[in-house]
Amino acid sequence: MKKFAALFLTLALLFSFVTNVQAETKPVSVWVESQQVQLGGLQPIVEKGTTLVPAKLLLEKLGFEVTWDEMNQVISGKKDGLVLLFQIDNLGAMVNEIEQGLLVAPKLVKGTVYIPLRTASEAAGYKVSWNKDKRTVSLEVKEPSRGFLWKTENAGNTVYLLGSIHIANDAMYPLRPEIQKAYEASDYLAVEADISNANDENIQKLVLDLSVYKDNTTLKDHISADAYKKLGEILKANGLAENVLDTYKPWSVSSTIDYLTTAKSGFNPGIGIDAHFLQQAITNKKPILELESIEYQLKMFDGFTDKLQEEMLNTSLENYFKEDSGIEELTEMWVSGDEKQLLELTNSISSNEEFRKALLTDRNAPMVDKVTGYLNDTAKKTYFVVVGAAHMLGEDGIVPLLEKKGFTVTRQ
Repeated sequence: MKKFAALFLTLALLFSFVTNVQAETKPVSVWVESQQVQLGGLQPIVEKGTTLVPAKLLLEKLGFEVTWDEMNQVISGKKDGLVLLFQIDNLGAMVNEIEQGLLVAPKLVKGTVYIPLRTASEAAGYKVSWNKDKRTVSLEVKEPSRGFLWKTENAGNTVYLLGSIHIANDAMYPLRPEIQKAYEASDYLAVEADISNANDENIQKLVLDLSVYKDNTTLKDHISADAYKKLGEILKANGLAENVLDTYKPWSVSSTIDYLTTAKSGFNPGIGIDAHFLQQAITNKKPILELESIEYQLKMFDGFTDKLQEEMLNTSLENYFKEDSGIEELTEMWVSGDEKQLLELTNSISSNEEFRKALLTDRNAPMVDKVTGYLNDTAKKTYFVVVGAAHMLGEDGIVPLLEKKGFTVTRQ
């Protein structure tokens, strides 16, 4: 079982049908759950291997509320907290404020907006398949991810606890409706740290201040020659200078390598579970509460001993060179909602007492105190609390600690 950590990365999924447009004469048909989408004579367009379809007809068939902004040439679809934006001639679509690259831009053809079928369909939680012989595109609903959701109530207040994975790929979506409904029923969204503020100037200054050495030493002075050599190989392979991170501390370098590892595995922090709901809260103007803060988490990592920081970096370097970095296991665990697997993962952190104490023990108790405050408040409100899944179970987990306080916590 791989060690659970918050990782960072980037992803763009593109759809390509292997077909020759000029050689084919039979029109493309689109099917949703065995029902053909009636296009009314508006035929799909296949360009550069990408199929574009009439946006309004497709999005409405998938249950979206569709609007057209004539001035900005933008068509949008809204459904269950999901917002899609496509702009004419723009090679970037917005999915809940996260940009996804497109091979072919949306088009306006004789008054009809055409958009890439796969981008819209996969964002909406459909599996897309292509039958070359029949020239049909089939959309089937993917089984929603179960995830890790608990509920507890007291004094007229309700708290939903969602165990998050801070990175994700499209395979983790859609979430099952119970999770989205719990969010929508809540008055507040509470997260470990509001990462939507990560680009704030003060936060960026703090990151730089904590990440670099100020004692005239460099990374070479704090890690082995072998580790430094491996780091240089990775940086060079990614188009960076081998010494570009020399002034940075091992914990910060470790995070950078984790970013590169997850990037090549096709994962994206921008669509992580916490980011998913933060984007909705910002769009819906739902109040956002923090259980911790970005500053707290940065200082936690910076407070690690030199030995632990070097161990973290060595682990990151090792994972980069592995064919299987273990990230897929996190996805499978989330999709299945396997509580036993989550507990095993959480317990695996105990191999390093300093790491476990800082990551779990010292953080879970204050989080539980804040959740307890929500439950004992006189306001009678509902809170949707999203924290890393590794915080939920185990001896020092949030769920057991709440139960020890006398609250009834039930898996949803």
